[in-house]
Amino acid sequence: MKACTRSASGLFLMLIVAPVIVGLLACMPVPIGNPERSRVDPEITGVWAMLDGTDSGFYVFEPLDKRTWLLIGVPMEEGGDADLSDYDIESYDEFARLMDNETVGDDGATATEIIMYKAWMTKLGGVWFMTWEPKGLFGNEQFAPDTWFVFRVDKPDANTLELRFCCDDKFFPDDLKETRRSYERVIRKNAKNPELYAEDPMILKRVADEHMGFFEDLAGEVIDNHE
Repeated sequence: MKACTRSASGLFLMLIVAPVIVGLLACMPVPIGNPERSRVDPEITGVWAMLDGTDSGFYVFEPLDKRTWLLIGVPMEEGGDADLSDYDIESYDEFARLMDNETVGDDGATATEIIMYKAWMTKLGGVWFMTWEPKGLFGNEQFAPDTWFVFRVDKPDANTLELRFCCDDKFFPDDLKETRRSYERVIRKNAKNPELYAEDPMILKRVADEHMGFFEDLAGEVIDNHE
């Protein structure tokens, strides 16, 4: 197992913007679940806002096929001539206020890069998990993954996803054989033990139709900034 954190604060923004530290954060040296036997959940497909105070962004779950998603992370940044400090994005209402009142560009919100994952679902011990396989950073050097992010998936309602990082090292001893089957056996046994997971979940809220234009403009900024 590689080093990981029990707190999700700031972690998920790093998963968007910093692939060079993937090896420092990831907990699984093997993927969990078989992407060839998985199924895309249509209730997850779409655009989601990540709510993490001033460090926020978007995740897009786009089906690659019937089994897996292409997952795209788009971090939201402050434009060079903007001041977004009045927004403390801990709720979708506050994020919506920003999207309603601010523009996209130097005088508002902007984006300069994205990161991509292949994602799939698997059920172990009566609990749903999602595996993220890093695919690379837009406009940067590609890399081959040697670690995978694994999350417990909870859906409190139709517009909310809670992802809990599966990471506590005490469940995965150093001498554990690095095979998918070995790691799945441990997760299956402890799937309902809260100590297996990071203390704070990553909260995603489905982006409402009236805010899709803001997201599309923000994603367009990535292309403009790399031309």
